[in-house]
Amino acid sequence: MSYKDKQILIIDDMPDMRSSLRGQIASLGIPKVSVAGNVRDALDLIRQKKHDVILCDYFLGAGTDGQQFLEYLRTTNAIGRATLFIMITAETGYESVITAAECLPDDYLLKPFTAETLKTRLERLLEKKERLAAIDRLQDKEAWLEIIPACDEIIKARDKYLVDALRIKGNALLMSRQYGAAIQFYEQALAMRAMPWASLGLAKALKGQGDAEQAKTVLSSLISASPNLLSAYDLLGRIHTEQGQGEAALAILDSACVVAPNSMTRQRSLAAIAEDMGDYTRVEKALSAVVKKTRNSPLRQSSDVAKLGNALTEMGELSKAVTLIEEAKATFKDSVDDVRLLAAVEAVTLQKSGKPELAKQALALALDGNTGNLPEATSLAIAKACLANDRVDDAMGILKNVVQNNPESTAVHGRIVHLMKDHGGEDAAKLLIQKSAQEVIELNNSAIVKAKAGEFAEAARMLSEAAIQLPNNLQIVANAALSLLVDVFMNGLDIAKLNDAKAFQQAVIAQNSQHPKLAEIAAFMLKVQAKYKLEAAA
Repeated sequence: MSYKDKQILIIDDMPDMRSSLRGQIASLGIPKVSVAGNVRDALDLIRQKKHDVILCDYFLGAGTDGQQFLEYLRTTNAIGRATLFIMITAETGYESVITAAECLPDDYLLKPFTAETLKTRLERLLEKKERLAAIDRLQDKEAWLEIIPACDEIIKARDKYLVDALRIKGNALLMSRQYGAAIQFYEQALAMRAMPWASLGLAKALKGQGDAEQAKTVLSSLISASPNLLSAYDLLGRIHTEQGQGEAALAILDSACVVAPNSMTRQRSLAAIAEDMGDYTRVEKALSAVVKKTRNSPLRQSSDVAKLGNALTEMGELSKAVTLIEEAKATFKDSVDDVRLLAAVEAVTLQKSGKPELAKQALALALDGNTGNLPEATSLAIAKACLANDRVDDAMGILKNVVQNNPESTAVHGRIVHLMKDHGGEDAAKLLIQKSAQEVIELNNSAIVKAKAGEFAEAARMLSEAAIQLPNNLQIVANAALSLLVDVFMNGLDIAKLNDAKAFQQAVIAQNSQHPKLAEIAAFMLKVQAKYKLEAAA
């Protein structure tokens, strides 16, 4: 196998190790090698060019390890599936690596290793990548429905990548929300032999199908059999949370933290549940560790600081909260969204600290800009700041938007009830939620009436404006796409409206590729294209 065209990236905080590894790679005839001594430099190199192979040491220093870096790269799509990620670790660090099963590297190399060992491993992994290249490209495009038959070809051939194809197909069934087919698929896979990934997939499919109790049974058995499979703890904790069993969820995540005490994902999940329960002591304990670990890392998140600052404020540790946020403001000053989130938390802390003028200044910064399309957590933080600073009307407007963007989310509705406990209480919160949801229903019904009366353009305008304001309300976004297509079909070709319809259609697909309205939208899109003799891609 020729390596001359392969681009390799070495990440290690020890200069001697970087030099040694570079020499081993050079001995294999690989000329295109980049090196980085820390995560920040590695990110810069990854953003500059595509790498075929990343060799990353597990212990990187400066608050970030190789597993955390891999999770960041995968979850942010900074690298595609065609890029091999190989973790290098000493024997003593191996156990802490393999517990992080939710985002595995392609392989591990245990120190010390020879150039021949590296060569053998690269040959095997690159051969596998070549065999799965077409499927990897489809996964990067999230073309789940196309992935399934592509996997079936490999499964039918029964070659040595059979298990890989099975795993990918199962995930594609889940991602395309074909839960019934996924349950059948995973049960057939498990009939072959016990495979933890298949049991986890079965639990996900059962949950998706609405059988949470059976999913919990599967997960409990899986955790007993495979106690290092952290994703099983996460899913079981999530099911308990959705069922209102907060203490059970926390107990599960506590167990996961014992298995992987350095996992920031676990600590963040634990903090999120504890915050919903009002257990700020546990939030503070979990996120203090995360914030400390990521303080000097480019993988730090403003949401960690915001949640920790809120917890400290609720606990009465106001000076600690102020200091924490002041330090973070300098770190996150280049992101408008981060600045607004931290300003919202600061506005509450300063108000409780008896500094109303400074609190007003912080709140003004949080409110500076559109509050309609912010992330849910930022919107709720700003609403809380408004309530703390007697800006009740502003808070109600923001919370109404959150409800209308998440009309069926009981978790979001629960957070709003908790938020308003000192501002009208549960009854006022439920009334707000009911009225906000009803307003969307009435808008949708009004648009339908307009369309039935032949006012297609007006119906499309109403729904399009609502979809722009409520991008996460998929019913509104889907209806906007459909109404625009009806308008174009009935009133004449308008390329701008047609493109808007396509954009709304893609927005729905991105969030739920199995949304029930998509088939109707696709069918009407074909009618429009046929009527005006347009190419399908036009």
